[in-house]
Amino acid sequence: MKAFALGYFVNSLWQTPLLLAAAWLAARATRRMGAGIEHSIWATALLLEALLPACIFDPFALLQSAGSFVHHLLRIAEPHGTTITITISPVSTHGGGFASPAKLLPVLLATYSVVTLYFGARLAWRAWQSSALRHRAQLLSLTTEGTTSWQRCANLFQVHNAQLASTSAIAGPVTIGVFHRLLLLPSGWLETLRTEDLDAAFAHEFAHMRRRDFAKNLFYELITLPIAYHPALWITRARVAESRELLCDALAAEAVAGRQQYARSLLRLASKLCTPSQRPVLHAIGIFDANNLERRVMNLTHTTLPLRGLKRLAISAGCVVLALGTCASALGLRIPIEESVPPVPPAPVAESAPPPPLAPPPPTTPEPATPPSPVPPPAAPLAAVPPPAPVAPAAEAPAAPAPMDAPQTDAQPMHISPGIMASNITGKVAPVYPDDARAGKIQGTVVLHAIIEKDGKISNLTVVSGPKELQMAALDAVRQWTYKPYLLNGNPTQVDTTISVNFHINGY
Repeated sequence: MKAFALGYFVNSLWQTPLLLAAAWLAARATRRMGAGIEHSIWATALLLEALLPACIFDPFALLQSAGSFVHHLLRIAEPHGTTITITISPVSTHGGGFASPAKLLPVLLATYSVVTLYFGARLAWRAWQSSALRHRAQLLSLTTEGTTSWQRCANLFQVHNAQLASTSAIAGPVTIGVFHRLLLLPSGWLETLRTEDLDAAFAHEFAHMRRRDFAKNLFYELITLPIAYHPALWITRARVAESRELLCDALAAEAVAGRQQYARSLLRLASKLCTPSQRPVLHAIGIFDANNLERRVMNLTHTTLPLRGLKRLAISAGCVVLALGTCASALGLRIPIEESVPPVPPAPVAESAPPPPLAPPPPTTPEPATPPSPVPPPAAPLAAVPPPAPVAPAAEAPAAPAPMDAPQTDAQPMHISPGIMASNITGKVAPVYPDDARAGKIQGTVVLHAIIEKDGKISNLTVVSGPKELQMAALDAVRQWTYKPYLLNGNPTQVDTTISVNFHINGY
């Protein structure tokens, strides 16, 4: 679990900017296709930024498996025994693992946990503020014209359970609530607004309620909590808010007297904003959430020809390819995290057990004092025992320092997964299929256990499993392989891993 959390953090550092760049390119390419497409791109990027660092799926491995399956299907159609394929496995696309030192891991996890808890506490505080704001607001009663405008927007956007209230704690119209939605107006606005401006405010907020933007925004906050520290996420979240306002403007303009009239109402509403100090810190959805009023007005007043036909199709296909390529790169180049905690070698404890056998020699000393002269016949067999017993152990006692040298020569190699070590191969020799195994149609996988030294050469190679007829061929080939030294904290280290060699005959 610790390694997973650290892996999420490390991969989110570089995957989040990568997804932000891809989303920016796609949004720029599809700007003339409407605000809805742009908002979908940014919302998708936001979700991918939160989810991709947690995925360990390797798309390149899937493509390799698919290619192997297709190749196997093609081999079935070939005459039996025409060609022989030898595949070395496993193949990994990772450029190496990141072995986290035991002392660094708790520090990184503690720092990351504290930062995440801070953003979680801030989100909870905003949620509490929204709830308190709802309870402090005072319900409003509309005039005849206001009631007509309210009912028309409710019927047009199919939102019939909303309420209207006012409070002095906000600067502009906002909407809160997941199931019971509440539209809040600043105190005193209802009496000073023009009828067309009130229609524009109602239409925009009802568009938010129709799209359930409050619930979506809350969901985005929760799912992106693990990467709330990242500046790239802040930019993505701002783009989501901007495109969301453009989309609601387009929906609201269709519900009122037109885009030009709605743009003028939008400017008049903006001029009535209260001082910034009155703006609460909460995740409500308001008409002026994003700082892009100029773009919104220009988007409403300047008409552009929408993309159609083959050009629209080509841009859409290019965005899909860009999205798939970005996701595949983020997953394929994911940095695996391995928590390496060197085990305490128990060998010295086991080696220190032999000294107790030296204690038995003292009981042999009484035997010279106890031999009774009346029993001379047994004396001959007993005489053969004393010479080797006391002398031999005493002579070998100085050999005890041998266990002291064992920890130096018995260095524990680090266990590294075969996928990571496969990417470190610098020299590979293909095995030769034995003639007797080929004639007997013998095929299968030979699994070898290898110790790779600090210089990248294999020092110990043993067979774990596999057909006996193929084991020697695999051993002869793998013994000649060379690897890049595996670095731990910048220093080469001895590696314990396994190597699999697959032998296969076409058509069988």
